[in-house]
Amino acid sequence: MPVTDEDRVSEDGHLHAATDVNEAPNELIKAVDELLDSLSTKFSKVSTEVFAKMDEMAQRLDELEASIKATADSSESN
Repeated sequence: MPVTDEDRVSEDGHLHAATDVNEAPNELIKAVDELLDSLSTKFSKVSTEVFAKMDEMAQRLDELEASIKATADSSESN
């Protein structure tokens, strides 16, 4: 971290930065919150897409089952 005019050196020789020490944890919390929000949004989108594909597959299976049943019924009547 570069030393600025607002920074000061105490009598014991320690450098004290002008920025608030509590700022770093708050920035980390904010970054983690943003990451979690982003992941949640992506998960929701993927989840919606998966459920849509499952519904589509279920509909196609129902159509296939009906087609097989119709074919079997027409074979029995012949």
